Amino acid sequence: MINQLQEKYQLSLLLLLAAVAILGVFPFVILRYMAGNYTAAIIDMSLIVGMIVFVAFAYYSKKIRILSAVIAIFINTGVVVIVLANGMDSFFWVYPVFASTFILLKPIEAFGANIVAGASLVALSDIFTVISLESYIVTILMLTISAFVYSNHSLKQFKLLEELNTIDPLTGAFNRRALTTDLDAALSSSERNGSSQLLAILDVDYFKKVNDKHGHAAGDQVLKNFVSITKAHIRKYDRLYRFGGEEFVLLISGMDNHQHRFIDNLRTAIKNELKTPDGKEITVSFGVAPWVLGTTADSWLNSADKALYQAKENGRDCAVFSD
Repeated sequence: MINQLQEKYQLSLLLLLAAVAILGVFPFVILRYMAGNYTAAIIDMSLIVGMIVFVAFAYYSKKIRILSAVIAIFINTGVVVIVLANGMDSFFWVYPVFASTFILLKPIEAFGANIVAGASLVALSDIFTVISLESYIVTILMLTISAFVYSNHSLKQFKLLEELNTIDPLTGAFNRRALTTDLDAALSSSERNGSSQLLAILDVDYFKKVNDKHGHAAGDQVLKNFVSITKAHIRKYDRLYRFGGEEFVLLISGMDNHQHRFIDNLRTAIKNELKTPDGKEITVSFGVAPWVLGTTADSWLNSADKALYQAKENGRDCAVFSD
């Protein structure tokens, strides 16, 4: 889900940047063409067409990160070329282009791109016989450093927002909002590629007794320990979600073989390591549903829930796989 939020945010910025660039540059295409400066007009028009093509491709392909980098290289190269071709008439485009680079790239990447493009202008252009090289260097550095600080701060704020939207604040597991998005992505992947997926609902056995005997603070700590233990025994690309109360959902991908062994090893590890405050073991029941063709998010969860009910009927501390 985090990646999808980033993609949507980055795509909206790309669309806005493209619209501003087109509206800002197109009048100069007309003016330069009417003034007989065909070279500059062609370069400006190429920049507009390039922006439209790249943004359209990003919109339909969803390869936002790659296309953002390509666009950043494209506009930085373009502004250097147009300054070399048109001199002082185009020099001030350097500033909005350098600022826009921080919209397209990560802060440190944008900083590097600006330094390269800025140094290229110093090395290749003769406009510094007209304007002060010292003023140019100082103003470009001030712009780049200011944009870097703001962009870096914004990135940290965005990551914090993502955590608030997708992470359960008590346990550190993903929350139901993240589960909804990731289930849709998992189903889409399986339907497209036929990849194997497992969905398991985990229920901490007799959790109410822990709360009643030791208090809710101790119960909260048990849930935190459960998440830590579970994360330590699953793969880095398996995902754990808090479903509600003492129920959790585990989404496991790409495991064609040894599914039963993996689940049973996880159940045993939790049983051995998860303890009450007075040192007694805590067990967990599993309801597991493999992905099958035609599965929906609701039917998948329902199958796992029925399997979990059967695990409880069987005496808990076991794993039941749905048919």
